[in-house]
Amino acid sequence: RARQVSAESPLETIRARQLIESELAAHAATHMKKAQIAGLRNAVALMQQEVDGGHTPTRGDRLFHMRIVDACENSVLQRIVGELFDERHNPLFEQLGSHFETAGSWLTAITEHTAVVDAIAACSPEAARAAMAAHLANSHDRFTGSIAQAGPIEAPTTKRRKSARNAA
Repeated sequence: RARQVSAESPLETIRARQLIESELAAHAATHMKKAQIAGLRNAVALMQQEVDGGHTPTRGDRLFHMRIVDACENSVLQRIVGELFDERHNPLFEQLGSHFETAGSWLTAITEHTAVVDAIAACSPEAARAAMAAHLANSHDRFTGSIAQAGPIEAPTTKRRKSARNAA
């Protein structure tokens, strides 16, 4: 079955992730075991290897975010976080990303990821929440900057179903 492409705003997606994943990071700070924290560090190391190899580190980045949500052991949240992360593959998201995703921006993101890991490892939910919120706020700001540099971008057109409120 073909995946339907949405025209949801990448900025809205990042804000949704910020709300959800900040709380998940706080939860992880009180529930992750040492082996799981080592897994987070391995995901960050994979990101660095991908950048060093001249690649966009989406494998390591996705692994990092999914390992945090895995700490909650909730399949609904795992699905939602995975789907929100995978929105980066929609055409609008990819077009915007092509304007700001550079080795330098990814090195900044890796530093932000490391701050999240350090806060989780310190068992500090407040620091983990703040570090994840800052990371995703910075990601939002990087996207906002890329929009200003890129100029107008056409959103893919899709048919949207009428909501019950609009159908009346």
